[in-house]
Amino acid sequence: MFDLDKQEKEEIDAITIENSSLEENKKKLISDNELEAMKSDLIQLMDNKKPFLDPELSLFKLASQLNISSHILSYIINNSCGENFHQFINRYRIEEAKKMIQNPNMQHFSLMGIGFEVGFNSKTVFNTTFKKSTGQTPSEFKNNSKY
Repeated sequence: MFDLDKQEKEEIDAITIENSSLEENKKKLISDNELEAMKSDLIQLMDNKKPFLDPELSLFKLASQLNISSHILSYIINNSCGENFHQFINRYRIEEAKKMIQNPNMQHFSLMGIGFEVGFNSKTVFNTTFKKSTGQTPSEFKNNSKY
């Protein structure tokens, strides 16, 4: 082996640490600060403009509303929210459906009508997603809700 003086050893250690840090950062598409800022923009868009109500919403469409690539949006949803795109969108749709079901002014809508209003394309997907999210079918949820 080589005999290194203290300064050489410290320089090698510093390079090793720097390289391992670079390897970690290669896995990240964006910095933690950018991730949090973009997540905040995404949540603000979801809450204010409710793009999830569009039954034709796609990863690409949502990304274009945020002026970012669909790859970056997918990264944000996966890494910051811990969900895939469809889980993320459906979570918002179910929350909106729950609000509508509990709103006395929305009682003229059928449950299926509410499902369509919040962006679902099919009764089966609405019912299955609703039950998976809440533990109840939409009709059970409605019957258990107090207005």
